[in-house]
Amino acid sequence: MNNEKTITKVRDSGIELLRIILMLQVIYLHLSAYGKYATVNIGIGGAHELIYWLQQTLSRCPVYVYILISGYFSVTSKATMKTIWPKVKKIYSSAIFYSLAITFLLLATGLVKVSNIDIIKSFFPLTSRTWYFISSYLLVFVLSPVVNIALTRLSKQDYKILLVILFFLFSIWQFAANYEPINKILSVKSVIEATNGRGLYGFLFMYIIGGYIRLHVKHAEKPQWKYLAWYFGFAILDVILVYAVRGVPVLEYYTKVVNVNNAPIAIIQGVCLFMFFRSVHFKSKFINRISSRNLGVYMIHEHWLMRKVIWNKLFVITKKAEFYASPIFIVKIYGIIFTIYIAGILIDVCREYIFKGIGSLYKKVVKK
Repeated sequence: MNNEKTITKVRDSGIELLRIILMLQVIYLHLSAYGKYATVNIGIGGAHELIYWLQQTLSRCPVYVYILISGYFSVTSKATMKTIWPKVKKIYSSAIFYSLAITFLLLATGLVKVSNIDIIKSFFPLTSRTWYFISSYLLVFVLSPVVNIALTRLSKQDYKILLVILFFLFSIWQFAANYEPINKILSVKSVIEATNGRGLYGFLFMYIIGGYIRLHVKHAEKPQWKYLAWYFGFAILDVILVYAVRGVPVLEYYTKVVNVNNAPIAIIQGVCLFMFFRSVHFKSKFINRISSRNLGVYMIHEHWLMRKVIWNKLFVITKKAEFYASPIFIVKIYGIIFTIYIAGILIDVCREYIFKGIGSLYKKVVKK
């Protein structure tokens, strides 16, 4: 018995690969917004604008898919309101570490101006909305034991009815309420405002979708390529709509709302992307380890002060039209995205060693 090797179970890596892709999409969206990739390329027009819209419609739903994945894996959990706190503590400890460490490091180096408000804000990363995703994600996680009980007790038929209602409330209605002048008739103000899918409502909705897939959709053993085809198909459809509605009264406003998280087509796309990777089965410890660093990568590059360093100092070139004159500008864009991702992983590895060192030191002090 003593000579037998311990068998370590390796988690299926299909969805872990999806998590990595989603984080790369998140970085792309931040480059598009803060690095002015969208503004510059729409301004240039022609092929540059078309490439932008194709990238955008293929990358606009990573946050929602993350929450869908959480619902998929957590809905059958036996966790209670009491037992969830160790995981909450783990995520919060990383959040407070990055919030304080980045703020005081930048204060010490003088790379960006750090105000007294910034310093105070750094001590309250969740309530100050340093990272809206982390704040909303933790709220969903805290509520999940109660939500799981409700979802697992629903019949499949009632669950479907619930999804239809929620899809109308938190996608169709929300989308229409952003659309001028329809928002004069269909308004969510002071009723069910969902902040373009960035709040608790939208996150709970996607969690519930993930739960339904886990409980009521048969697990495919072979890759379901049709879902990937639909994912790309819906992206192309939205690009066609963006160009088709130009100059058409009322309809032309579509380009201003097409990118919100809870746009109906974006949600359907996200579900299709998840369904494809759910059917992809392989084992890779490397992929799983990389995937486990995603939250760290997110918190590092999306810190409100670090954004100023990344997009106003390190990669300010993305805001200039001449950057896109090169025929390989798209290669450079993804070079930047991967650079940020890899740097975030390396920093998060260092953070883990720091935590382990502090933990070891604490145990030694307690023992004495």
